[in-house]
Formats: sequence, structure tokens, C-alpha cells
Amino acid sequence: MFSENYSRQTALASVQKALDPNLSDHELAVLARSEEAKVRAAVAERPAMPLTSLLKLAQDVSPVVRAGVARNPRPDIPEDLRRDLAADKSPEVVFALIENPAVPDSIIAKLARQVHKEYAATARARLASKGGSSRILGRLGIATSH
Repeated sequence: MFSENYSRQTALASVQKALDPNLSDHELAVLARSEEAKVRAAVAERPAMPLTSLLKLAQDVSPVVRAGVARNPRPDIPEDLRRDLAADKSPEVVFALIENPAVPDSIIAKLARQVHKEYAATARARLASKGGSSRILGRLGIATSH
């Protein structure tokens, strides 16, 4: 009945709507239940997203959506939620968390000590980028090698 192009245009329009900075909490909550993972991911990144919706999106089946939650810069996201995201099986989610400056150093330090070399290297680089890297890394129990 509808062409594939129609479906793609509809999805793009939904993503564009999710980026509208004037959406109400109700509109954000409705978009958080979208069938399109890209729409859910777009609203998951928004600092104005209601915390209850973020908690649900953090459990989403799509790693793209969970990565959106991991990127969210909201300072009041519970640390437990961020710890759960740090343990996610999807590298996309963990890397998004490491890149988020709102994530506490204690969570990043745990990732810096992981066996997964890419996570550890990226987490160490983030901690080192804060300046005084030896002092910060030492305080967090991570030895530096020069």
C-alpha cells in the first residue's frame, strides 16, 4: 500500500519532531514509546526527558536507545542507572557513557580497570584528559605507565 520511501520519510519526520526543543513532557513521553528506535534514542539524549521515561529507555531492547540514555547529560541521573549502563553488553552503550562528561569519574575509573582493553584505554584517556592525569588516576587506583 505505502512505498518504502513513505516509511523512511515518516521515520525521518518523527526523528525531526523528537529534536524539537519545545516539546512538552507528555510529548517526550509519547515519543519515548515510538516504534522507531532512532526516535526513542533521540529523546533519550535530551536533558529535559522525564526521569521516569529515561529509566524505561535504559532497559530498551535496542542498544541505540540505551546509548542515547548513556549520552544524556542530565546531572541528576541516578548513579545506579549509570553503573548498569557501564555493564551493558553493547560497546556502543559503554563508549557513549565514557564520552559523557556528566558521568562520575568513579564509574569511568571502574571501566578503566576492566579487562576489555578498548573500554579501559578509552576510560583512561578520558580521565587523563582532565589534567593532572597521574594524580587523578592514582587517586582512583589506576597506575600510570609512561
